[in-house]
Amino acid sequence: MKKMLSSAQIHVFCGSIAMMLRSGVPLSQAAAMFAQDTAGPLGTAAGAITSALEGGSGFAEAAEKTGAFPPYALGVFRTAELSGRLDETLERLAEEYDREDRLTQRLKTTLSYPAALLIMMCGVLAVLVFFVLPMFQGVYTSITGSLAASSYAYVLAAAAVGRTSLVLCVLVSAVLLALCLLLREETGRGKIRARMEKISPTRKASYLLALSRLTDTLATLLSSGTDPDEAMELAQQLTEHRGLKAALGLCREQMDQGAGLAAALVQGQVLPPLYGRMLLGGSESGRLAETMEELSRRLGREAEEGLCAVMDRTEPILIGFLTVSVGLTLLGVMLPLLGILGAV
Repeated sequence: MKKMLSSAQIHVFCGSIAMMLRSGVPLSQAAAMFAQDTAGPLGTAAGAITSALEGGSGFAEAAEKTGAFPPYALGVFRTAELSGRLDETLERLAEEYDREDRLTQRLKTTLSYPAALLIMMCGVLAVLVFFVLPMFQGVYTSITGSLAASSYAYVLAAAAVGRTSLVLCVLVSAVLLALCLLLREETGRGKIRARMEKISPTRKASYLLALSRLTDTLATLLSSGTDPDEAMELAQQLTEHRGLKAALGLCREQMDQGAGLAAALVQGQVLPPLYGRMLLGGSESGRLAETMEELSRRLGREAEEGLCAVMDRTEPILIGFLTVSVGLTLLGVMLPLLGILGAV
C-alpha cells in the first residue's frame, strides 16, 4: 500500500491545480506542469495523474490509481467532475486541507511539548524516588528508630506520592508519544478523528468539522444543478462522521416523503438552530447553494476555534500535574529536614 499524501501536500496540489485551471490551462497540462516543478511523493503522484489523464482517465480515477489520496479527497474529486466545477471545488478543498494541516501541526505541538517535559520529569522523579528518598528515609530512621511511628511518618507518604506520580508520568508520556506517532500517518489521523467523535471535549468540534465538509459538498453539487435527492445521497457517501452519517439517513427518508433538502436538514436537527434558520432563509430566497457555502465557512471556523480551545486547555493541565507531583514529593522530603534543622 502506498503512503498517503499529507494534508499540507494535498493543500498545495489542489490549490496549484485550481489556480492553473482558473487561468485557462487544460487539466492534463496543469498536472504535467505541477509534476515538473515538484519533487518527492507529491511530484510522483502528479506525474502518475498526468499519465492517466493522457490515457483517457478522468481526474478522480487518475488520482485513485496513485493510491496517494485519502478516500474523502477522492470522493470530492468525483463530485467535482459530476458538477463540472473542478476549479472551485479544488480551491475549497485546498482550504479544508490547509485548515486540517494547521490543526494537525498545532496538535503535534500540544502533544510533543508536554511529552518532552513529562519524559524529563520522569527522570527527575526516578532520581527522587529511587535515590534521594531512600537516603533521607535512612537518615530519619537512624534518628527516630522507627520512621512509621515517628512524627516524620509523612516521609513514607511522600515516597508513595513520588512512586504514583512516576507511574502516571510514564503512562501519560507513553500515550502522548503514541498519539504523536499516529499523527504522522493518514490511517493514524483517521483513528484520532474517530476517537474525537466520542470524547466529550472534542465531540462538538468534530461534528461541526464534518458539517462544514457536508455543506461544502452539497453547495458544490447544488451549484451544478444536481438534483437535491442525488446530492444528499452523494454527500452521505462522502461523510466519515458516524453520527452525522446516521442523521443524514433519516433526512433522506424525510426527503423521500416529500420534504425539501433544507427542511429535512432542519427537521432532522442536523444543523445548529441558528444555522438551520439561515439555511431555510436561503432556500426560501432561492439562494440555497450560496447559503450552503457561507455555512461551510462559518462551521469550519467554529470547529477550528473549538479544537484550538481544547488544545490550549490541555497543555496547562499537564504542566500543572507535573508541578504538583514534583512539589509534593520534594515537600515530603524537605519538611522533616527543616524540622531537624530547627531543633538543632
